[in-house]
Amino acid sequence: MSPPHSFDPGTYGRSFADVYDSWYATAFETDAAVAALVSMAGDGPILELGVGTGRLALPLARAGIRIVGIDASTEMLEHLRIADADGLVHTTLGDMADVDHALSKCGIDDRFTVVFSAFNTLLNLPDFDSVVSCLCASRDRLQPDGRIVIEAFVPTDLDLIPRNSLSPARVESDAAVFIETAFDPISQRLRGRHIEVRPGQVTARPWMVLILGPSDLDRAAHEAGLELIDRQCDWSGRPFTDASTAHVTIYRPTG
Repeated sequence: MSPPHSFDPGTYGRSFADVYDSWYATAFETDAAVAALVSMAGDGPILELGVGTGRLALPLARAGIRIVGIDASTEMLEHLRIADADGLVHTTLGDMADVDHALSKCGIDDRFTVVFSAFNTLLNLPDFDSVVSCLCASRDRLQPDGRIVIEAFVPTDLDLIPRNSLSPARVESDAAVFIETAFDPISQRLRGRHIEVRPGQVTARPWMVLILGPSDLDRAAHEAGLELIDRQCDWSGRPFTDASTAHVTIYRPTG
């Protein structure tokens, strides 16, 4: 394994902004996610944590819902700005671990019907306490009947995760791409790099993800003053079971 890469909130975006849409164009349930969020949001507004290149924010905005997006990557937000020629999505550069600061510095004082984080984005935070802080601040920005929605993977047992690994990546690319990982079971952090190999060029794209399962997120939500109201295995609403490999979980403020 190579020496560990240093990480900050914008690392993932800097690593993947130039290839994100092309590599993962067919990897998501975008239409089902948009339909589910529109149904939950009512008249809105909606806040997306980790808005990225606008895969979900743009169709939500085009559906007539006011949407605000936080992202820690100037590179991701620049791709969104180019795609959003009409300026439909309201964005702010900031760390989703500190939602209130990210919104307040731009004068955004909305109370949201839905705050959501898609496709493991919440798990890009560095530790459990940061997840709690993010959920707590998100709760404080909800309307009284608002919801927080988290989409994430269901990890395997920690003992089954290799401490180090190297494997080919399944991405849409004309280059050879490999994934190198190192897992720390104490911090529950999986650090990795997508290594893209082209003739005469090797590009390393570092990332990090917390290995937190549904029960871990429920514990973080409880500490943030939230309670579970529903968990499905996907955006289409299929039931969550012990065999599910992903989940879409909905929380509301307690009390």
